[in-house]
Amino acid sequence: MKLGPLEIHTPLALAPMEDVSDIAFRAICKERGADLVYTEFTNVEAIVRDVKSAMDKIQVTEAERPVGIQLYGSNGESLERAAAIAESLGPDFIDINCGCWVKKVAMRGDGAGLLRDLGRFESVVQSVTRGTKLPVTVKTRLGWDADSIVILDVARMLEHNGVQALTVHCRTRKQGYTGQADWSWLPGIKEACGSMPLLANGDIVTPEDIKAILDLGCDGAMIGRGAIENPWIFEQAKHYLATGEHASAPSAEDRIELCIRHLKDHVALHGDRRGVTSFRKFYVHYLRGMRDSHPVRVALMALYEVGPIEEVLRGFLERYAEVPA
Repeated sequence: MKLGPLEIHTPLALAPMEDVSDIAFRAICKERGADLVYTEFTNVEAIVRDVKSAMDKIQVTEAERPVGIQLYGSNGESLERAAAIAESLGPDFIDINCGCWVKKVAMRGDGAGLLRDLGRFESVVQSVTRGTKLPVTVKTRLGWDADSIVILDVARMLEHNGVQALTVHCRTRKQGYTGQADWSWLPGIKEACGSMPLLANGDIVTPEDIKAILDLGCDGAMIGRGAIENPWIFEQAKHYLATGEHASAPSAEDRIELCIRHLKDHVALHGDRRGVTSFRKFYVHYLRGMRDSHPVRVALMALYEVGPIEEVLRGFLERYAEVPA
């Protein structure tokens, strides 16, 4: 897969996820084998108004390259200006979110709302490409609902407009995250893409899932919720694809040490109080499958400082290591 001067073989990408894929989490996944990472999706209107929270979301670092800034919106002038602003921050590519299903985004014609108006969808893509010399990619869904699957037309339109890669979450907007992602569309989408690379997204949580979508003709995979639950999925998948065997699962020490590192980096990025509270959603994933972890999670929810949290986690690890499985 080529993105401008970059060439990446079978890319495994970390999905852009609101309130999850900040610099701290992107760095963790990058270190564990993610080939592409993306900022959280950011409203172009906030970018052109120089809103601090929006500008903070689209900062990138050298360590995470190749990294893309993901934008959403539908106003042509704002898209063009935001693309130029994003380019000035030094990403490797610009991604357009055309798949967010959340009501406040989609119902106003942004995100997945573009799937109801392909002319407007094309105009959005053209506005972004006018605003930047960087490669432009797109992430979208199959269609608005089961009666309006338009992804094949979308793929052909995107290739015609010079989009350099397409990621498809294999659900409709109406489904949100319910039901099962329908990978049966992938061979047809790949054919419609022509020379444009295709990444699959949706219900990709194991190395076997990644092999399956590659066998269906995809050029790569984008992993979202599966990476929250298991940041090691990228290196595990690469090991499986190379050897046909599963890599060793992360140890209890691996999990706790990464949780503590992630917490500290997250708090450094977001501030003490906000960082500690917004990090709480990650405890269940780091402690998943570890015996007697429920009381620990309850205790962590009552803490507001990094020091005491680290003490609880290290104490739990010591007890965990002392008791045979």
